[in-house]
Amino acid sequence: MAQFDLIIFDCDGVLVDSEILARRAVQSVFRQAGIEITAEMVDAVVGMKFADLLAGLEARTGRRLSEDYHPRFWTETKAIFSTELLPVPGVVDFLERSDLPRCVASSSDHNRIRHSLSVTKLDRFFPRDAIFSSHDVQRGKPEPDLVLYAAARMGADPARCLVIEDSRFGIQGAKSAGMTAYGFLGGAHLLANTGETLRAAGADFVARTWDDISAEMRR
Repeated sequence: MAQFDLIIFDCDGVLVDSEILARRAVQSVFRQAGIEITAEMVDAVVGMKFADLLAGLEARTGRRLSEDYHPRFWTETKAIFSTELLPVPGVVDFLERSDLPRCVASSSDHNRIRHSLSVTKLDRFFPRDAIFSSHDVQRGKPEPDLVLYAAARMGADPARCLVIEDSRFGIQGAKSAGMTAYGFLGGAHLLANTGETLRAAGADFVARTWDDISAEMRR
């Protein structure tokens, strides 16, 4: 594992198995506004910061969601996460075995990231100063700003960073930053996914499990 000085983890779908739960919350809020959105619509914008995700859904439905509904996204999401959110299978063992410096770089805001890590008890692996959000930078994924910011804050050369992502937007951002990018398919929302979208986005390796990632890093 000596080829890397830092592992940058996405949060949703990589550390915590949240994407199907978050999709339910998003669909619920839109439904309250009288707008039906499909799972496919949500999946098409997964991995983007909230403002970009919302714009993508509004473009797909042709309907603009009133800002009065915006606070409900976190209310609904937090309620579901508090009772149902779990770590992605295998990630605890991976984190316990790895001694490389690590951080989180997520499109979610800090409240959601910290709540997710707390509920799943993964916060013990990530101190507050190793958690970065797309809200810390001007441009979210697929731009490289977030992972470059995380690497700078952690004192790591981008060329020696490994980014682990489940979305094409995250892979694109990592590659634009000059980093190694592993695509991860271990979240429940990707169990039927072949990984072709992640490969097309530039992933250097695509893994189904954390054991797959460990084996690749040992090569």
